[in-house]
Amino acid sequence: MNHPRLTKAGRLRLQEQLETLRGDSRREALERVKTARKFCDFREDVTYADAVREQEQIETKIIELERLLADAVIVDEGRPDVVAFGSRVVIRELPDGNDETYRLVGELEADLAEGTISVSSPLGSGLMGGVVGQSVSIASPGGPLDFEIVQIEQ
Repeated sequence: MNHPRLTKAGRLRLQEQLETLRGDSRREALERVKTARKFCDFREDVTYADAVREQEQIETKIIELERLLADAVIVDEGRPDVVAFGSRVVIRELPDGNDETYRLVGELEADLAEGTISVSSPLGSGLMGGVVGQSVSIASPGGPLDFEIVQIEQ
C-alpha cells in the first residue's frame, strides 16, 4: 500500500481542517437541513436537496481526511545542508536572477499558491538531494529551465 507522505505542518493543517469539519461545518450543515426540512415539499425542493448534498459532501470529506491521516507517514526533516522532503529552498532562475522560494512536500500538500511543490514534480524531483550553489536543469515544453540553489532551510 502506498502511504501518503506529509510534513508535520501538513499533518497539523489537515487535523485542523478535520476538526473544523467535525465541529462548525457539520453543525451548520445539519442546521440548514433541519431548517429546509421544515419548509419544503421533499419531492421538489431545491433548497432541501442542496442542504442534504452539502451535508453529504462534508461527511465524505471527514471520512477522507480521517483515512488520510490514519495512513499518512510523517517524514522527518533531513540534513540542513541537503534539499530533502520538507526543505524550504530558495532558488534563483538562471540567467535572469529571479529568486523563488518553495517548500518541498508530498503531492497532497502541494499548492503553488502557498509556495509548496511536490517532491514528485519535475522541479521538486530535480531539487531533491541538491546543495547550496548547485545548478539544476529542469526539462520543460519550452526548453530546459536552469536554477541555482541559493539557500536551504528545514
